[in-house]
Amino acid sequence: MTLRVVHCVGFYFPDPVGGPEVYVRDLAASLVAHGVESSIVASTTDPGRDYLWEGVPVHRYPADVGQDQFQKLVQQLAPDVFHLHSWTTGAGLSHLEYAAQLGVPCVATLHVPAPLCIRGTMMLEGKGPCDGRIEETRCAYCWALGRGVPAPAAHLVARLPTWTPPPWLTRSPARRLATLASARSIAANQAARLQKLARLCARIVVPSEWVRSALHENAIPDSRILLSGQAASAAFGNGGRRARGEAGNRALTIGFVGRVEPYKGVRTLIEAMAHIPPQMPLRLVIAGTGDDARNLQSIEAAAAKDRRIELVGALPHDDIPAFLDSLDILAVPSRWMETGPLVVLEAQAMGVPVMGADLGGIAERVRDGIDGWLLPFDNPRAWAAAMQRAATDPREVALRTANSVRTRSGGDVATEMATLYGEVHERAKK
Repeated sequence: MTLRVVHCVGFYFPDPVGGPEVYVRDLAASLVAHGVESSIVASTTDPGRDYLWEGVPVHRYPADVGQDQFQKLVQQLAPDVFHLHSWTTGAGLSHLEYAAQLGVPCVATLHVPAPLCIRGTMMLEGKGPCDGRIEETRCAYCWALGRGVPAPAAHLVARLPTWTPPPWLTRSPARRLATLASARSIAANQAARLQKLARLCARIVVPSEWVRSALHENAIPDSRILLSGQAASAAFGNGGRRARGEAGNRALTIGFVGRVEPYKGVRTLIEAMAHIPPQMPLRLVIAGTGDDARNLQSIEAAAAKDRRIELVGALPHDDIPAFLDSLDILAVPSRWMETGPLVVLEAQAMGVPVMGADLGGIAERVRDGIDGWLLPFDNPRAWAAAMQRAATDPREVALRTANSVRTRSGGDVATEMATLYGEVHERAKK
């Protein structure tokens, strides 16, 4: 029997995409072998349109589409299972609810920390990993700190009564103060939304163990959660398995690819380079762009002062395999709790060792001293020391290169998801 699954995402190819969209593309392709037909529904800021992408039907709907229109789209596709992969205004909890109201069994994958954290990072007070438990006072205090409120004032904000400002106040000049005063209400709403997600979903899929643990902290039963890791696309081959870091006097090349935003930690790499002697045979190549203009300008200014740093701009996803193959080491210095990230698996599939922050999904995927390095997320000097050792000891890089291999395939992911869809569909029929 063929199962029909609708995958819902916030945006999709050919627009610029991130890990969740790449995951959905690969999953849809791999599910065919299991008798699962996929359709993609994705929001857009442009007028809605329908097209095929790599043989899979894609239906783009306006981000501000109403309930009736969205439900009509889902009804036309007649899915056996609705699978949400985003947590955005254009594709989020409300769309999951719309599908559930039609009687379609639902599944959601938590590709980002946002459903668990009003700060969006899962970093408690910005200092270290949070256990994920949503508690009004604690979360309000942490959120206020993240908005630049001094600690004493943040303590006061966290102890204000739970209060939701009236709509007219949120449109007034005092809206920022009103939002701040409603911090506890924001935290309470976050907890309520997470519980609603759990009620609407037959299962919640998590890519990393830390996400499962955080859901458990919020009283979501383990029986409702499926841990299913990601996998690199087939395009990420073995990269020729060249002996990285052993090219004579050639400078060791360390690269970064992804969003150039503060939470991705590129600043850590820039500051680390400032601690490394200029004569050290080392290059840092940064691929990506971001929306934070001040952050980008700061990084561009730093790169202009250090000829060892090269900025190459954003790369189409199809160009990432070649970029990874040009590196000796991939750096993933994230300053938040990644649920993946997929790029770590892509590098490993290419035989590229990873130098990553000791946080979240990175720490679950990189084996320190075996196929990579795990370093303090907030310590540029520690990164500088590790980068300098790698540049001067080819054997250290070669050992980790030899152990950097693909551990999971798209077929493995599809097998787990196809089994899940079948179970959810059969349970819904009873």
